[in-house]
Amino acid sequence: MEPLRRVVGVAATLTLDHDAYFGRTAGDGFAVMSHTGLLTILDQRLQVERTVDLGGPVGDLSVAGGRWAWIVADRLWVGHPGEGASSALPGESACRWAPTGEALWSAYGTGDKVQVELRSPESRVTRTVTVPDEFGGSMVRLRHHPHPDAVVLWIAAGQDGQQSWLVRDDGTALTAEHLPADDCLPTMFAPDGTWLLAAGDDRLTMVSWPDRVEQAVLHWRDIDPEAAADGSDAPGGCLMALPDGFVSWSTDNGRLRTIDLATLSVVDEFELAGHPVAERDPNLAGDPGPHGDFGYAVPHPNGLVMSVHDRDTLVLSSLRDWLPARG
Repeated sequence: MEPLRRVVGVAATLTLDHDAYFGRTAGDGFAVMSHTGLLTILDQRLQVERTVDLGGPVGDLSVAGGRWAWIVADRLWVGHPGEGASSALPGESACRWAPTGEALWSAYGTGDKVQVELRSPESRVTRTVTVPDEFGGSMVRLRHHPHPDAVVLWIAAGQDGQQSWLVRDDGTALTAEHLPADDCLPTMFAPDGTWLLAAGDDRLTMVSWPDRVEQAVLHWRDIDPEAAADGSDAPGGCLMALPDGFVSWSTDNGRLRTIDLATLSVVDEFELAGHPVAERDPNLAGDPGPHGDFGYAVPHPNGLVMSVHDRDTLVLSSLRDWLPARG
């Protein structure tokens, strides 16, 4: 019998008229993009403020300090949704504002290399660095690093492999360092930058930084022995930091577990109210076993978190409610 799952309360729910391909924080609320380029801007209660068609599939979107940047059709746009100035950014590309909005990171692939750029708020390139793309033509993404003058570059080529790089700005030049997280999700750093998490297909590894010493490993077979044995589920794509030294980690089947970083062990499993994990109908295609409808989550600095379920339903909850019960 499956153990009882903790239920996290929900503050608001919204079903969109389009898919929620990816989401970002935006001001006090959130922004959600569709596959086709439809942007929905939401307040902190998931009330729709505005919907804008950005003119085609959006490769990336970033918002910080009231500034917006997005990529459409090999062009990097800076301004406000629906208006702004653009510059060429060819191929597989990504953008991410520095936390203050006073600098903009961009990256694009050139086949066997990826160029990372630091730009002014007006999108003028000020510094660049190039890293190898050993897979060739990979997808690139820019992810959070706790230092305001650094960013994590993720190079992903599906089954061919993935790499994470730490790119830093010292005020005069950019440097790039290959991280010990090959074939993993984008590297997640500790708030003080002294360790990192590498989430792979069969394990979660904590590594000290910058000395690169493995501190602990949590194997998938220890999380779900049955799924590890029969392949009915696997680690998913959403590893999210929680307060007080915990993280949540999703699975391919839409399940959610909390992990205590002090012991690198699973504390419990939970679900969002109204979105239960249940046994799949054996007559349906797909893997057997318990399934949920969780897709991914977007945490906000204000303590709220927007999770996406069944591709078009948004759920608002408190990040602290994702923590396991005390005592």
